[in-house]
Amino acid sequence: MSAVLAAVAELSAAFAARDVTAALACFVADDDISYVGSEHSESATGRDVLTVLFKDVFSRDEAYSWQVTTASVREYGDCAYLIAEADAVAHTDAGETIPFAYRISGLLEPAPDGWRWRHCHGCEPAIGNTVDN
Repeated sequence: MSAVLAAVAELSAAFAARDVTAALACFVADDDISYVGSEHSESATGRDVLTVLFKDVFSRDEAYSWQVTTASVREYGDCAYLIAEADAVAHTDAGETIPFAYRISGLLEPAPDGWRWRHCHGCEPAIGNTVDN
């Protein structure tokens, strides 16, 4: 599980640094990759479209980072599925830090240098919307 969580931390570091190249390196090498974020427009499939999305997100006046607080990892053959809750922070260009809740999930595959994302979904959970089972 710790190796999969290292992939989450690596993607967070790329987002914090606003580094498109580093963020793309967190994904498997082929073109069958996707990322979906919190905003309606934050959905990309394919390396070229994902590059455009990351450039757009990283051009904002704030950078994002997160740290996993709880996680569930299930490995199935040559892949793993992750669902995690995280504490996130928006680091504004004005020097503010704004904490928020974050969730990240997706499908990862092993690579020679660690686990890499195939499909990643990061979002801010709605506050106050709960379902009791």
